[in-house]
Amino acid sequence: MLDFQYMVKIFPRLMEKIPLSFLVVVIAGFFSLVLAAGVAFVRIKRVPVLKQLASLYVSFMRSTPGILHIFIVYYGLPLLVQTFFGIDIRRGDKLLFSLLALILYNGAFVSEILRPGYLAVPQGQKEAALAIGLSPLQANLRILFPQMIPIVLPSLGNAAIDLLKDTSLLYLIGMTDIMGLAENLISLSYGTKQLEVYFLVGLLFWGMSTLISLCFAGLEKLATRHLV
Repeated sequence: MLDFQYMVKIFPRLMEKIPLSFLVVVIAGFFSLVLAAGVAFVRIKRVPVLKQLASLYVSFMRSTPGILHIFIVYYGLPLLVQTFFGIDIRRGDKLLFSLLALILYNGAFVSEILRPGYLAVPQGQKEAALAIGLSPLQANLRILFPQMIPIVLPSLGNAAIDLLKDTSLLYLIGMTDIMGLAENLISLSYGTKQLEVYFLVGLLFWGMSTLISLCFAGLEKLATRHLV
């Protein structure tokens, strides 16, 4: 039987970590979107050398688990910086290492949302815009991007939820997020309250994922309305 009294006691403590999870999602999500846009651009425009490097980056990231990149950034980056620059960053903020790892990992997946989303818009519209005197930038901003946004928003919402779930891995490098606190609570209970703790963690992630889904659904309606 679940110890509901214990669950009521620890639930507020777990909820205190929700802002940290959303902070990671917002920051990592924004910069991974910027990275993804750059990667998608060089692949769409077939920029020599950069296109091959971008394709290799996407292939590697999509073929390997996220926890691997968290470990590589957390343990490998300080070693590289120490070797080449003589600077010891091993005591750096775990949040920064976590954000960098998630940005690099998530950026590859998001780039594969943006690239086909852009190509899904009939490119003849861009040619027509150029023919009437618009610059390539104006054609993209006024014609292509407004049509692309509703196409990619549902997938971006799913990517944001995946990013949220990836934050549950950060406790493995010592981050005291929801999962980190959950593991501490389990240790303090000598392993007797695992089911209660994990049940509450599941509820929290379900609630946060639902909130993200609702936000993107609202954005999708807003973006679609502007096309009508």
